[in-house]
Amino acid sequence: MSSSSQPQPDWQQIQQPVVIQLKNARHHLWGNVAVYLGLFVVEFVTSRLGHSQTLRADAFNNLSGIFSTSLLMTGLFIASRTHDDDLMGAPIALAEQRQLGPRIQQSRFRFETIYTLLAGAIMAAIASNIIIQGSFKLLVRTKQPLPTSIAGIAATFSFTTLLILWYFNHHWSRKLKNAALMAASRDSFTDALTSLTTIITIIVTTIFKVTWFDSTISIVLGLYILNTGIKIFRESSLNLVDYFDPVLEARYQERLMKLPAVHAVPFLKAHYDGNLIMLRVLIRVRPQMTAEAITDLTRTINQIMWAEYGIMETDVMITTIKVNTKKPA
Repeated sequence: MSSSSQPQPDWQQIQQPVVIQLKNARHHLWGNVAVYLGLFVVEFVTSRLGHSQTLRADAFNNLSGIFSTSLLMTGLFIASRTHDDDLMGAPIALAEQRQLGPRIQQSRFRFETIYTLLAGAIMAAIASNIIIQGSFKLLVRTKQPLPTSIAGIAATFSFTTLLILWYFNHHWSRKLKNAALMAASRDSFTDALTSLTTIITIIVTTIFKVTWFDSTISIVLGLYILNTGIKIFRESSLNLVDYFDPVLEARYQERLMKLPAVHAVPFLKAHYDGNLIMLRVLIRVRPQMTAEAITDLTRTINQIMWAEYGIMETDVMITTIKVNTKKPA
């Protein structure tokens, strides 16, 4: 078969580049922390000097970026550790280290997903605070000064900086194919749009002298950040409970059914371990197949799923059919 030119790599071949990519991704996220910290300080100070509730919301949005990025980095650090005798402080027996090494490392990869989930939860919590503060300012209706030009300058600086940060995150997330950097890329783009909204809000509030508009938009920004945090939390939760897109699973099943030796695929289940796709599949074959032919079929399936879909490991189980059963159309 054409896939024979791309043999399925062993676990060491899989693990080494993944771990290197995780470490590279963590190094890139240090830049995110520095940028978000700087923007939070600038915007928080100028929100007070410039009398802008929306700029304050934008500042706390950048603070959430610090927390979420730090959590992603922690997850990447745990996921990239190898050759340890413990799993996050929990000891691992020597026999298990030898026999289930790949399984242990796959478990470490899942810490990336866990900390991405926590990042989403923190984003939702900070968004809730922004909404409460904005609602309080709006309902109390105390006379507030209009935003000044310094608030607009700070928001413009934030917007420009975050666009540059988004470009670098997007570039390296695609190059390293890393979920944490992809999340950071999406987060930085959302933050750039938030800063752009802050600029527009300050301009409108100043020109038309409507102080309530500033508080209203801060609530809208809080709702937007809340929605983003919930989405990240939801996706990570689904990955942790082994949810996988049924459309992709149907595609895998259809591909396996095209193999002449495969009579049916009664069971197929994929899941994520960090960024890695793992697959378990039950194949029905004719009882006449020899042990050697079954071994070749298992190897071929692993090669095809790796070469065509990037599935790192396919656990193939074989069962036989009744002699007179026809292959499904």
